Amino acid sequence: MCVRKSKTPNPRRTPEFLPPIVDVVFKLLFGDERRKGILAAFLTAVLGFKVLARDITLLDPHLKREHLKDKQSVLDVKLRLRSKKLVNIEMQVENKKDIRNRAEYYISKWIAGQLEEGDKYNKLAPTVMILVSKHTMLPETKEYHSEFGTLEKTKHFELHGLKTIHVLELSKLPKNSNSRLVDWLRFINASKKEDFVTLAQECKHLAKALNALANTSANAEARAFYEDRLKAARDKSSELDYAKDEGRAEGRTEERAAAKKRLKDAIAEERKAAAKTLAEERNLTAKAMAVEGIDAETIAKIMGVRKTP
Repeated sequence: MCVRKSKTPNPRRTPEFLPPIVDVVFKLLFGDERRKGILAAFLTAVLGFKVLARDITLLDPHLKREHLKDKQSVLDVKLRLRSKKLVNIEMQVENKKDIRNRAEYYISKWIAGQLEEGDKYNKLAPTVMILVSKHTMLPETKEYHSEFGTLEKTKHFELHGLKTIHVLELSKLPKNSNSRLVDWLRFINASKKEDFVTLAQECKHLAKALNALANTSANAEARAFYEDRLKAARDKSSELDYAKDEGRAEGRTEERAAAKKRLKDAIAEERKAAAKTLAEERNLTAKAMAVEGIDAETIAKIMGVRKTP
């Protein structure tokens, strides 16, 4: 449990807080060399063992402006622990259908990328992915925290222990909980000042996180980074909406063309059937006239058919 911390920022003096669930804000908050203590407290809550600030080496602490405008880029926090274990923390705001396969692909790619030509496999370090999702990823369970590894199916022993995926689903957070991890996830998912302040009053680490978030939110460059990231997300959403509209319009055009063809074909079939029926009726009428003793030339004149010479 977190130790109660009574001293917190005054919400009236605190600037509007940027949302930590947005990847660029999370990276500014947790991926800063000056704030390893906050990151260590969060990792301790997720991993279940004590992590100290001095145990952490950030692998990519720099935020590059071009990545903010790249609609496909992933702004995550990568680090190495003193034990050589690699950890990747990613925020996932979009509700992607293929996110489970994507998570497996990225962690496998990171494991494979550790080796260079000629390296031995025993150089591979255990790799952990922490995926914080705003939406439900795992409908099979009601638990907000799921941990996946490489256990044998029946005896449950590890194959190699090189790969662990933690899925944290914000949509499943319990209403009443004394869990340190739940507190952190509520902080990440919060948007209102009063929610941040309430959480900060319960935990000294969250109080430090709130102070850091207030400083980040008051920083003009940080806000510019945030706006750039939002613009990239809006552009991506607009492109997807346009593509969907185009697809629907194209689909409607194809449907109209297909319906028009079906109508033409139906009319042609009706005309063909009508012509056949008329010919049969004319033939029957001619035969009836012949039975009555009318000669062929007269029948031809009546039916409007020329006599074949």
